[in-house]
Amino acid sequence: MMLTAEHSATIEACRFCFMCRHVCTLGVVTGKESDTPRGKGLILFKTLKGHVDYGPDLIDTIYRCCLCGYCQTWCQAGCTPPAAVLAARADIVAQGRAPAAAEQIKERVLATGNPFGLPAKERFQAFETEDLFRPQAEVLYYVGCDTAYQRPEIARAMVRVLLAAKVDFALLPHERSTGKPLWLLGYRNEARAMAEQLREQIRATRAKLVVTACPSAFDAMKTDYAAMGVDLAGVEVLHAAQYLERLAKEERLGLRPSLTASVTLLDNGYLARYHKICDEPRRLLGRVASQPLREMAWSRELAYSCGEAGGVFRLLQPELSKQLSARVLAEARRTADVLATACPVTKTALLESEPEAKVRDLVELVAEAI
Repeated sequence: MMLTAEHSATIEACRFCFMCRHVCTLGVVTGKESDTPRGKGLILFKTLKGHVDYGPDLIDTIYRCCLCGYCQTWCQAGCTPPAAVLAARADIVAQGRAPAAAEQIKERVLATGNPFGLPAKERFQAFETEDLFRPQAEVLYYVGCDTAYQRPEIARAMVRVLLAAKVDFALLPHERSTGKPLWLLGYRNEARAMAEQLREQIRATRAKLVVTACPSAFDAMKTDYAAMGVDLAGVEVLHAAQYLERLAKEERLGLRPSLTASVTLLDNGYLARYHKICDEPRRLLGRVASQPLREMAWSRELAYSCGEAGGVFRLLQPELSKQLSARVLAEARRTADVLATACPVTKTALLESEPEAKVRDLVELVAEAI
């Protein structure tokens, strides 16, 4: 039985419904009906009924969804199109029909521990000291692939903040991916094996809390691991926005308003839509910015997306990623001078679209305000 069948109610509903097609992150940019939730619903309905098979064109369409969750948030009927797409990808993988680009990312993750295929020994080249890699600590800072390899400035800022707050923390010397990219691509067995490996590494540190500045890693540990049956019970998992706000409330950071330019916040899909984390980053910005936050027309759970889920979309569809990012940047420019993010993948996607854009991660802004 195909995993897609478990989502037949969503598929049946979505194939008849037009209510979210005008907000679909990808559909709005491409103008293709097949890129909307309704289009995906029609395709998956036909595959379930045996009217069509997964050929190259259909497979490409299933892997074009950026899984941002906008459709799910907008839906008044409680449908979950992203979950149906994830199930379809798992079915495609089970049939041995995964696209070459997905296979390449999988091989990179398994071989090097990151989706870019970069050497494991270069993961922490941003740090000049080995004192951060202690066998045990109260707090474990999980850096994540995108932060370590593509946004090391966020990692350096996070370490600076943790040191300033005198947090008893450590990094994993042999840190690898959470398995999130594999899960998003449909490789569930491989994702589970990687998750179990990371769980054992976390357990070995005896950390009571794991903090990460990567929403994808945060969502993996909070949501995916439970679905996989990977138990992290007894370990609190927080995104950096949550943890840094906690430190600020405890007056352990000594923050001052150091950002004088006007600022707006791009809510992350995982944080805002899936975990309702909207207020924490805003309260932090209120502590570090001298001007009140300026909100974009679409914000919080309804914020635009760069298609950043897990960092997979920009690897599969780099040109589409730039188009989605350009849409976000155009809205941000109409709102404020600086665009704040809370996701390394988002920052990378935005700067790939417009290298000169004034984009800053929330962790960087906090570090500068200490």
